[in-house]
Amino acid sequence: MSVSQAETGLKKSLFAAAILSVLVLIIYSQCGGFELVTYDDGSYVTNNQRVMQGISAENIGWAFSTFQLSNYHPLTVVSHMADTTMFGNSDGARHLVNVFFHLCNVLLLFFFLVKATSGFKEGGLVPSFFVAALFAVHPIHVESVAWVAERKDVLSTFFWLCAMHSWLGWAKNRNVASYGLTFFFTGLGILAKPMVVTLPAALVLLDIWPLNRVDFTKSPVAQLGKLILEKLPLFGLSVLSSVLTVMAQQGGGAMQSVDSFPLSLRFFNALVSWVAYLGKMIAPFNLAVFYPYPHDIPLWKPVLAAVFLIAVSAVAVRFVKKFPLGAVGWFWYLGTLVPVIGLVQVGDQSMADRYAYIPFMGIYMVIVFGAARLVNSKRVPGKAAVALGAIAIVSLLAAAYTQIGYWKDSRTLYTRALAVTANNHHMHYNYGNLLEREKNFNEAAKHFKAAFKADPSHYKAMSSLAAILSRKGDSYSALELYRKALQLNPDYAVALGNRGIVYMQQGDLDAALSDLRRASELEPLNVNHVINMGLLYYMRGENAQAKEWLLKALQIDPQNKIARKNLVLIP
Repeated sequence: MSVSQAETGLKKSLFAAAILSVLVLIIYSQCGGFELVTYDDGSYVTNNQRVMQGISAENIGWAFSTFQLSNYHPLTVVSHMADTTMFGNSDGARHLVNVFFHLCNVLLLFFFLVKATSGFKEGGLVPSFFVAALFAVHPIHVESVAWVAERKDVLSTFFWLCAMHSWLGWAKNRNVASYGLTFFFTGLGILAKPMVVTLPAALVLLDIWPLNRVDFTKSPVAQLGKLILEKLPLFGLSVLSSVLTVMAQQGGGAMQSVDSFPLSLRFFNALVSWVAYLGKMIAPFNLAVFYPYPHDIPLWKPVLAAVFLIAVSAVAVRFVKKFPLGAVGWFWYLGTLVPVIGLVQVGDQSMADRYAYIPFMGIYMVIVFGAARLVNSKRVPGKAAVALGAIAIVSLLAAAYTQIGYWKDSRTLYTRALAVTANNHHMHYNYGNLLEREKNFNEAAKHFKAAFKADPSHYKAMSSLAAILSRKGDSYSALELYRKALQLNPDYAVALGNRGIVYMQQGDLDAALSDLRRASELEPLNVNHVINMGLLYYMRGENAQAKEWLLKALQIDPQNKIARKNLVLIP
């Protein structure tokens, strides 16, 4: 290639990158005016004291030495701290940082494909552009970008794609520094989100296509074995991450038991979800922040799903010599979903849009480069293919622009999810909490009822409804709901504390003492439990103990007016 050709190619690539940037900004620039949502954003950001303090050596050390939210993703936590240091409490800035990483990911994917496929007849700039454009504008990726709590998605993918670029240097030039960078970026990705554990396997797939490191006419199994062997250090990182993740999820109670989610149900849901994600790729309608787990799945659904998955896999393997991209893209999709497909169930969602962020790259590559191959073989007119691609991009962009509007605030997010899903206990509960904070108690009660009707084990919704009933003076119904909630979770401190207050109001001070003492043991830094213990001892005539508890409350919160006011009243 001459210098002038290289310059022309670079100009075309930069122009394509500029178009991709515009596509991203058209959709996501509105995020700068969005609020944080009450679904997980509080846990990751606003209610996390360390995050709200910003960057410091002590806080960074805490991030790397502590499991947070039943997971180990210290780099993500540090990135939230960095937001605070740079932008203070700006919700919009936190959103735009997510947008920045998504834009970086789009461009990294584009330039990787341009470099890796430049020697292919069906490769190069145009198909690389369309793959990156699909990744940029598909509505299913809105959740990963518009949800600040999902910083781990866009951040980990950034390191994933950096590792792909450095691996390209290793594969083409056997550059040891490139291998070292791949190891480094893989480690950073895992520290941002454990889902990156599948990256070493994905690199093996890239070795097949587009890197062409496997000759299927000469002992392909032995060649694959060598490619796997050279990645053992990377697989070692994945094993270490898997161990830490299991420890974090078990310790945090996020990993569901076999009793709650039987293995047969998990397996059925996994099969159905693998196909359902593809359905959402083709028709990205009725997307929601939470998809409830089914209580049961008709046998025909997993059977048909299994037949489909096995058939496509068999075809991909059968034609791997003639069309290696087909096998690479398909098994990229299947494999990168494995950690989140639900065989090891974490949380109680059946699937999640955010989980498709990396997996769909494989399908996009199959669709676009497969179409380019048809164009190159004269089976499809090139102009018609580009026109269809442009129509698809514009249609998806419009859908994504609409979808992101549902993330502007908590109310819009929850009402949208309730409108497009059924029996959504999480969304009923979250919306109920929002309405309760607005003092719309009647509507809040309806949603709390709907939450535990959809999920009879939802002890938090029961306790929240009990608090509303108690406020209305229906202490009998409130106590019955607290009893049911505490049967489901005897250590739910909120229910214990609130039931203790009801007992105080009824004059049953011994029962109140039992509940409040246990609540304060479970949540020793909850100032409300501590204050209520002080008030209870005052009601019992034990003033010395009452003062002791109120002073303890002031140690937790020196500015607490309720504790100060009552402390003055006690003789």
